[in-house]
Amino acid sequence: MSARCLGSVVALLAMAVALSSRGEAADVQPGDLPLTIVTTRGHSEVFRKGGSAWTHASLRTALDVGDGVRTMADGRVSLRSVSGQSLRLAPLSRILVVETAADQPTRVKMEGGSVWVSVLPTSPPRENIEVVTGLVGVTVRDGGVAITVGRDGSTSIRVYHGRAECSGRTVEKACTRALAGGDELLVLAGGESPQIQKINRDKPNDWVKFNEDQDWAGGYGTKPVEPAK
Repeated sequence: MSARCLGSVVALLAMAVALSSRGEAADVQPGDLPLTIVTTRGHSEVFRKGGSAWTHASLRTALDVGDGVRTMADGRVSLRSVSGQSLRLAPLSRILVVETAADQPTRVKMEGGSVWVSVLPTSPPRENIEVVTGLVGVTVRDGGVAITVGRDGSTSIRVYHGRAECSGRTVEKACTRALAGGDELLVLAGGESPQIQKINRDKPNDWVKFNEDQDWAGGYGTKPVEPAK
């Protein structure tokens, strides 16, 4: 074989390897990460995978698998995924970004406090967000959902607008519940989950109002509902 022919063969082989590698990379591409800090108020901190200490949380800090963020008593922080989905932490809250398959919702582990998750309407499943507590996994499909881990170990899920799915294991069996706008579900520390209730809007709530206003402005949902008088 001539040197010219040999060179052509080598070039074709190199191209084939490159295309194959590109295809493999597409198959294992990461999910909707990193999560980027877009707003902060008060004192909040981040933890890096493999690190040994919490450090001050700054705007535009990107969080990937193994990284965490927490807020102090006066702190709030908002994060945004690559596709524009939002997580907002109330004071005294903490989450950890955990590994997610490429075609699955972005997953975070909630270790305490309250988080509001906002997902844009018509977002594909891989751009949804799943919040995992010690009891359940809550996948937000669209809209605005408030999730709170109580001091007694319970998990409260309130879907203010949009829809979500709550998956977990009761005393008897594993189960999944679909929640729509206006639904509330409390999962007790023992795994028991009473019937789905309607959210009580009789009392004004600054955290809810703040988040509904943010959702309305950001295109995550409809105009906020005024409390009953």
